[in-house]
Amino acid sequence: MVYTDRNDHKRVLIVDDEDLTRILLSRVLERAQIGPVEVLMAEDGAEAITVAEAWRPELVLLDLLLPKMNGYDVCRQLRAIPDYDPYIIILTARGHNTDRQQAKESGANDFMTKPFNPSGLLAHLNALWSFQA
Repeated sequence: MVYTDRNDHKRVLIVDDEDLTRILLSRVLERAQIGPVEVLMAEDGAEAITVAEAWRPELVLLDLLLPKMNGYDVCRQLRAIPDYDPYIIILTARGHNTDRQQAKESGANDFMTKPFNPSGLLAHLNALWSFQA
């Protein structure tokens, strides 16, 4: 979906090297009751940085285990982009406390483990975007 008025929609970047995960997350977001959503996708860390710099998505759903650059490094680089402060949720199969701590230290706002509950993710996003409105 493409919208021309940024105030009319939310832009979300899904970063995952698994096609199925990107498609599943995209479908969950498109069917959500959170208003119009423009979904952008990247399959590796380097592509994620390029897409984020160009499109400035408000939300980034970020896997940790990525080709070319891991999710922690992507998170740090996103935080280094001037005048840009996306909400970053790490979505990963790695759920150890050390992973959570490292995600927080790299600048992530939140951490969720896979397999994730789509309704739980949507409830979280509804609360987030209701709060920001």
